[in-house]
Amino acid sequence: MTDWLERVYTAGNDTAKLAEVYDAWADEYDDSVGQVGYTNPAVVSALFARLMPDIAAPVLDVGCGTGLIGRILSLAGYQDLTGIDLSPGMLKRAEARGCYRQLSTATLGRPLALADAAFAGVVASGVFTVGHAPASAFAEIARILRPGGMFVVSITDPVYEAGGFRAAIRALVEDGHWEPAAESGSYLPLPGADDDHRHPGRVYAMRRR
Repeated sequence: MTDWLERVYTAGNDTAKLAEVYDAWADEYDDSVGQVGYTNPAVVSALFARLMPDIAAPVLDVGCGTGLIGRILSLAGYQDLTGIDLSPGMLKRAEARGCYRQLSTATLGRPLALADAAFAGVVASGVFTVGHAPASAFAEIARILRPGGMFVVSITDPVYEAGGFRAAIRALVEDGHWEPAAESGSYLPLPGADDDHRHPGRVYAMRRR
């Protein structure tokens, strides 16, 4: 697990290299994160389900990976799930779960080929972090959310400030696009990882105005 995380983080902002790492990791990913007790998908899904009880609502899973959140939401009854990810290899694993209506490659931080107000909910687990999706992607997420829609995202404490995520959220709130809806308690996304990757985090929920 540690070796894979180091390869991911050393890819930096090179999206092609990052996609290659995740393509190579795809077949082992679920076992790798399972061994260290990866908790983000469960916490994100739980908070989203509390705030968006309409199981027929269209939901976008950004950076869906192998579909861990999609599987949880599908088991909870959500019927209209779409997933996007940088890695074709990860999307292939997600497709095998059979819980997504549509899957496609996309790079967060760039314009998304999705219509305005297309989704009632957007979820993101472990995506907005170092060398992954930038805080600037929040503006696109606001664009594709319909009024009243929910964005639920996990962010670790070390990057919440340093990665510009707090500032991006505040700007969208001040501009009238979002309003804070909920926030989880502090928890460890990777409780079984080594100390270098064992950072606390929270899940944040914003409502589209």
